[in-house]
Amino acid sequence: MKAVANAAVAVFMFMSILVGCSNSVKPDASMFEVGIEELQGIRANEPFIITGYLKNNWKHSWEILHGAGMFTYEIVDMEGNPVKRESGMLFQNDIGYLVQIKPNEVYKDNGEEQRSEEFYTFVIDKPGRYKVRTNVEFQIEHNQEIYEQTLTSEFYKFTVE
Repeated sequence: MKAVANAAVAVFMFMSILVGCSNSVKPDASMFEVGIEELQGIRANEPFIITGYLKNNWKHSWEILHGAGMFTYEIVDMEGNPVKRESGMLFQNDIGYLVQIKPNEVYKDNGEEQRSEEFYTFVIDKPGRYKVRTNVEFQIEHNQEIYEQTLTSEFYKFTVE
């Protein structure tokens, strides 16, 4: 009976250490992947939507806070020159979201209902090869602390026909 009690205490202590270790990990950029959904069939002078994503590559869930403008995009030609954007007045609601992102979960939110479509819908007037990257800004609430995160993906190449 004493052996069973000792084993139960040992298991409890081991689990407490594991839980304590997981709670002491501070979130950082290496725990996430930022990317963009593949762009295909893009035609000159026709609108297309860019959708970025944030993937949790860590083994634990995170509580993230973000605004409607979590994802922004940069498009450049193959020489690195920014593609000009024709846009009128842009709007964005100052609204905040709190979501949980689970291990290996991919999160996408272009804020379609809370900001102008010009933030994620683009038109390129000349055929050719281009590059785009995703910028993402959010906060992580962990152990009653807030960790600011600003991450940028690699440039992804795509063709405009």
